[in-house]
Amino acid sequence: MIGIPENVSLSVVLPMHNEEDNAETTIRKCADHLPTVSNDYEILAVNDGSKDKTAEILERLSKEIPSLRVITHVKNQGYGAAVGTGQKEAVKKLVVFMDSDGQFDFREVNRLLLFIDDYDMVSGCRLERQDSLLRDLMGTTFNTLVRFFYRVQIADINCGFKLYRKKVLQQLDLQTPGAVINAETLALAKRKGFTLMSVGVTHYPREKGEQSGANLRVVLRAFLEIFQLFWRLRK
Repeated sequence: MIGIPENVSLSVVLPMHNEEDNAETTIRKCADHLPTVSNDYEILAVNDGSKDKTAEILERLSKEIPSLRVITHVKNQGYGAAVGTGQKEAVKKLVVFMDSDGQFDFREVNRLLLFIDDYDMVSGCRLERQDSLLRDLMGTTFNTLVRFFYRVQIADINCGFKLYRKKVLQQLDLQTPGAVINAETLALAKRKGFTLMSVGVTHYPREKGEQSGANLRVVLRAFLEIFQLFWRLRK
């Protein structure tokens, strides 16, 4: 019978950029749920050069929540860089990455944990994506390009809710600083023969803060990174 593994050792990586409206709620929900699935866990909040009050909120919470570690990029380096920093700093056997914008419910980490005994990676798949039509279109285009170039055959490559074995991440030379970090991780892991499972997760509308994914500069950089990664992997 499938169940959550016993003795789960779990690092939770939360990349953040200008998330003053969501940071505290996201962290507290993680801190409240983690004791129900693990006795050995940590929360890593990676502040990627935020210019709002995110840093102040994280500093205050780090004094209240013993399991919380705050890692700061002085300058904004990009989503991929924030995820990469969290990956390197994580010390537990399992690592879960979750976006900090309030669009995922951390309690659904249980859905991912159900399969980690049988797979090296478990990727969330947004069951009903709660984004604008433009973001949906960009997401479809992105997924199509990644599947074509890298042969990564999962429905929702860029879902910001994933679970990995730490040993998998330690064997990947991740270099992408932007949104293509998910595609790079999955493509490199596939090349090394690691196994992947995709699991449906609930996606909620973003109620607070501003999305950067629809920013033209961010979009253009993401598509440029797709082609740069393709040529790097060919070499």
